[in-house]
Amino acid sequence: MPNKNALRPVTVTHKGEKIEGFFHRFTYSYSSFHSETQALIEHTDGRLRYYDPYFVQFTDRQVEAKKPSKK
Repeated sequence: MPNKNALRPVTVTHKGEKIEGFFHRFTYSYSSFHSETQALIEHTDGRLRYYDPYFVQFTDRQVEAKKPSKK
């Protein structure tokens, strides 16, 4: 089990609702002609759920505003 303080905080957008939680890992499943990636997220109440990575946003990093290029 990873150090609990090392888990990255995330916000998941699911059915119009924003859910706060912590990222544990990506999981992969394969079948004959299909592969699927999911993110394992721990909700703040301790429940674990899988989500499509598209809806998961890591919230522990600041994003710098893109400056317009000088021409």
